[in-house]
Amino acid sequence: MKELLRAGPLLNMGWAVALSTLIPLGAGILLDRHFDTAPLFILSGALVGIIAGTIGAVRIAGRAIDALGKAGDSDVASDVSHLECGKEDRA
Repeated sequence: MKELLRAGPLLNMGWAVALSTLIPLGAGILLDRHFDTAPLFILSGALVGIIAGTIGAVRIAGRAIDALGKAGDSDVASDVSHLECGKEDRA
């Protein structure tokens, strides 16, 4: 269960990428229909959406990696302290 809670930001990454890509693309489609400029705003919206989705995915992945690294460090520290306590008990 802990692993699923730690993976929460990664599960949200799909939605973040999809929405940040589709919203500018949809706006580009609407602008092209309104101004009758066929591929101009669609391509611009797609480019902005892809860049925004990539930046969002990198930020979410970076935060998730940092969180997993910090959680892993605390697990290692507790394992080491447990081993050290065991040595003191034997002596």
